[in-house]
Amino acid sequence: MVRCQFVLVLSLLVSSCGSSSPSSPSETPRVSGAWIGNSTLTSVSGGECVGSTLAAAIGSRDIFSARIQQTDNDLAASLTYEGNRTSCVFRGNTNNQSVNLTMSSCPDGRIETFVCSNGDVRRLEIADSRVSVQNDNQTGRGTDTTTLNVYAAGSTTPLSTLTVTSRFLWNMLGIPHNDFHIFDGSILPGYVDGTVIIPEDSTPFCTECGWF
Repeated sequence: MVRCQFVLVLSLLVSSCGSSSPSSPSETPRVSGAWIGNSTLTSVSGGECVGSTLAAAIGSRDIFSARIQQTDNDLAASLTYEGNRTSCVFRGNTNNQSVNLTMSSCPDGRIETFVCSNGDVRRLEIADSRVSVQNDNQTGRGTDTTTLNVYAAGSTTPLSTLTVTSRFLWNMLGIPHNDFHIFDGSILPGYVDGTVIIPEDSTPFCTECGWF
């Protein structure tokens, strides 16, 4: 009787173990390549006279290119804004169709001359930038929050810190990250050249780009 019970328990354990299957790892999203984005300024805070001047520019638009190199979930990227004339390098990761990037350096992150509405002249330098995107089938919507130091002309001590936030829609171009030149604003939605297709956007790209 005891032997029968042991066999019964053993068979139940084997059956239980056999019924479970290891969960397959989730597929890493593919975001490596070149992207083009349509960005809109949504909020401004701080920044002394620069902030109060830029408040009138909320709703202004810009175009940017993003070149992303992917290794597993890790990302190395560069974003270049055509109108704002800035270009920064980012590190980040992708998971479950989301992309998160944090600025690591900004070789072209200086706006040498910004004239405030009161006539004062300021210099701006990007100190930090963070990008967050949710992708869906080679397109995505996201936000870019950038912090800049504000200087008086000729000064090396910041007067204030400016934070600007923009929201954007980007589309993958279908070419590798290393086969893409820095964006010059000459390619617009609807452009088709072999494998490079920029879809039409329901909200057209800007004709006068940037908010700086």
